[in-house]
Amino acid sequence: MSMQVKMLSEQAYEVSGLSIRDIQRQKFCVFNLEATGIQAETERIIQIGAVRMDSSGVNSEETFSTYIKPAKPIPEEIETLTGIYNGDVENAPRLEEVYGQFLDFAEGCILVTHAGYEFDLPLLQRECSRQSLAVPTNPCIDTKALFTYLHPEVEDIISTDFLLNYYGLDSKGMQRHDALGERLLIGQIFLEMLRELESRKIEHLQFSNPVFVKIFRLPPLANRPESSTYQSCFPALTGQQRSLFLSIIVLFLLTASLTGLVDMLTFRLRWNGHLSGNGNPAMLVVFLLIPLYIALLYLTGMTFRNFFYEKMKDGWYSSGIITFLIVMAGVLGFFAYGYYRYIFKGLGGGAENLDSALFRWGYWNQYTNTAYINILTYSLGLVCSMIAGYVAAWFNQIKQV
Repeated sequence: MSMQVKMLSEQAYEVSGLSIRDIQRQKFCVFNLEATGIQAETERIIQIGAVRMDSSGVNSEETFSTYIKPAKPIPEEIETLTGIYNGDVENAPRLEEVYGQFLDFAEGCILVTHAGYEFDLPLLQRECSRQSLAVPTNPCIDTKALFTYLHPEVEDIISTDFLLNYYGLDSKGMQRHDALGERLLIGQIFLEMLRELESRKIEHLQFSNPVFVKIFRLPPLANRPESSTYQSCFPALTGQQRSLFLSIIVLFLLTASLTGLVDMLTFRLRWNGHLSGNGNPAMLVVFLLIPLYIALLYLTGMTFRNFFYEKMKDGWYSSGIITFLIVMAGVLGFFAYGYYRYIFKGLGGGAENLDSALFRWGYWNQYTNTAYINILTYSLGLVCSMIAGYVAAWFNQIKQV
């Protein structure tokens, strides 16, 4: 008799027919799936994670993991819950491209999952049906059903947290709702169950009578409190955002180099306080530097506007970033003001001073390039551009509301 899972209601199901001989001698493949939603009937796989183990322990070196490009976008609530964003799966392979690799990895193993009878297996079966792929024929053990088999007296809903607390396991350092982290947790839990089976001298696992299992339902994601830990992850970047940030970095390095060249060609402040240099060559560099700098400021502002508006959620990190930027602008402004005062003093003061090297015949000369186009001004402009992008995104969000 093969294993059967019968859904009794939205709150419970029963498992019968599971039979595994010499369970302590078997090899196991602990796997976990992440999807575009929490309904196995309608959602698509976005990540597969698996690890091999046996009764001696989890082999963390024998792992399988891959993102999957789904046929539908990942909702924002699921991005926040799982930490997997549309940008992560944008260039990922389709399920049919890597499914054979997963089957090869799990070959000869008994599959182990948590809540797999109610989610992972139905999800995988439907995806296989859509893609005309072969459904795995490996026997499968669900830790929820196995714990219920071992402890029929427990009336709680058997969640991952319940099992971690029951067996005294520590989940620190492992990312939850992630196929990579979940598989290791499930493996540790299952290892404790194998030890429990051994202590009870159960060599052959047999569900002779149906095992009644309660279903754990996640609360609606949209109704989760804003202070929930699910809101604490920082959003990943899309491919377009990565390109924009890369462009900013390239422009940053280019304009920083040119700014330093202007400073070097214009004058240098020696240790003895005297000035030296020739500002004429610097004028040629300025003609190239100014349009690049303007383009950099514009691109930075637009990129941050799109990033904040499209991806960031209300939470500690958004307010933390804007606070950090404002503080940085204040610090840069303070040092820039002091630096410019020193430059003006060193160059002889304003236009009313006949000995001024900064003003000649009432006009600014080439030394002004260093006074107003230097690393401090340049950095301050970038920070202010970021703040402007944030403010623009905030006003746009207010309008949408």
